[in-house]
Amino acid sequence: MAETVGLLILSAAGATTSVTGIGTASAIVIADVAISVSTVATVVGATAITVAAIGLQYALSNPNVPKPENGAQPLKQALPARQRGYWINRLGGYYMLFLAAGGDSQDVLAFHSGRIEEALQLYLHDTPVSVSGGLGHGQYATVISPTGIYYQNVSLQIFYGTDTQNSSDVAVNVSNTSGVWTSAYAGKGIACICLNCGHASDPEQFTKIYPQGLPLPSIVAKCAPVWDPRDVTQTEGDRASWKASPNPVLQLLDYLTEPDGGMGEERSIILPPAALAQWMAEADLCDADVGGRARYESAGFYQFDNSPENVITKILATCDGWLAEAGDGSLVLTVGVYREPSDPPLTEEHIVGFTVRKGQPDEETINQLDVTFTNPDAGYVTDQVDSIRDEDAISLTGGVRAKPLDLSWVQNAGQAAALGRRGMLRLNPKASGTFVTTLYGMRYLGKRWIKVQFPNLNGGDVSVVEIQDRAQVDLLGGRVTFSWNLIDPIALAALDGATSPTSPALLRQDGSAYLREDGSTLNREA
Repeated sequence: MAETVGLLILSAAGATTSVTGIGTASAIVIADVAISVSTVATVVGATAITVAAIGLQYALSNPNVPKPENGAQPLKQALPARQRGYWINRLGGYYMLFLAAGGDSQDVLAFHSGRIEEALQLYLHDTPVSVSGGLGHGQYATVISPTGIYYQNVSLQIFYGTDTQNSSDVAVNVSNTSGVWTSAYAGKGIACICLNCGHASDPEQFTKIYPQGLPLPSIVAKCAPVWDPRDVTQTEGDRASWKASPNPVLQLLDYLTEPDGGMGEERSIILPPAALAQWMAEADLCDADVGGRARYESAGFYQFDNSPENVITKILATCDGWLAEAGDGSLVLTVGVYREPSDPPLTEEHIVGFTVRKGQPDEETINQLDVTFTNPDAGYVTDQVDSIRDEDAISLTGGVRAKPLDLSWVQNAGQAAALGRRGMLRLNPKASGTFVTTLYGMRYLGKRWIKVQFPNLNGGDVSVVEIQDRAQVDLLGGRVTFSWNLIDPIALAALDGATSPTSPALLRQDGSAYLREDGSTLNREA
């Protein structure tokens, strides 16, 4: 069951009255809210965790997580689900108070569950505005009128969602709300906006002060701090030492282990020390510089009633991530940077059954990806990069067959385009199928790429396949089943910015050029 933002209104012990103001600017509506204290998800098992398998592939189905535009518009809803975000997002939230008292208007909006790191920018409607006094935690500020008397007499406080805050303070308090908003409504653990809009002494000036009606606020904020095991200044048990991060590996680690709004898994169980070290190596790959930007960054928000696999997929899609169980039950995460498999090839000696499909049926072929991302420069709304096209496939089919790729947790056009090119490589594999192996196949559990030498695949030459779904292990029957796609290692190496292939025997023979993640090209002869 989703926890509601009614938890904002914790007064004395046992209090369940919340101020949800869903009336006009001159009235307040007070509703009773039943407070649930159960988390969205506790331990749900490895199947739910790994259902997404490859995030970028699953993103083609547009998983149900709030669109970036949802954060720009504050809403009035009696029982909204709480929301939480990673890195930088624009959030409007839900009204806890909507009141006109003493001629002024007082609003309180809950926009983030749990502590945020920093408020960066205030929007009123779709206009970014400056404030005097700053947007620090609990700091009283007034809006600087952009032109003339536009948005005159607007003041506010942003509370960061600490455990000690009290949102009944200066901007909105018991006095200016005629006793409605008391210190009982502390908002502990919920980041909120307290907004006071002054009245116009001359009614004719009202439309000049508020040309779009009463201001609708939203905040651009660095959202939930997360633990980074690589940072010696941070401690896992001391949340005050954590920092907000755009690194998708750190965000996924936080979501899987966060008990309030995450999955609540025990970190030491799903990621013992060796597995945690492997994840941090992947985090380093995400941070690596590619053409003047970090290779993979993630920023987005979710509601507590979103399914865990959808949230996991959103994060994985930002880094072409692959999540699976290792043979010891720990979780293995592999981001999209291709690395040549170090294990010996899987051969017919250990393959007891197989299916191989060459190419794609014409009706299933996709030759264009329409890639969308979140554009901070446009006010944190959905934007689109140039479509990723497979010109050869378009020529063969005689027309465009497009599919959308929703990368709403990506906020960089270059990263979105690079991920789109990776997605296009995966859409129409030259071969795909399944292998059923003896228990020898367990050595490949947790491996994203596997070398295969099999007569029915690529003429018996050594090839590389990418595992597509969670491997099925039948211990009693002595069988392991893998689903796979044949990959082109040189094409992946090109996208990773490699200057030469790691395995010349695996080069394509057509001499074509590939785009790297930084936009440069890699030729067959490079």
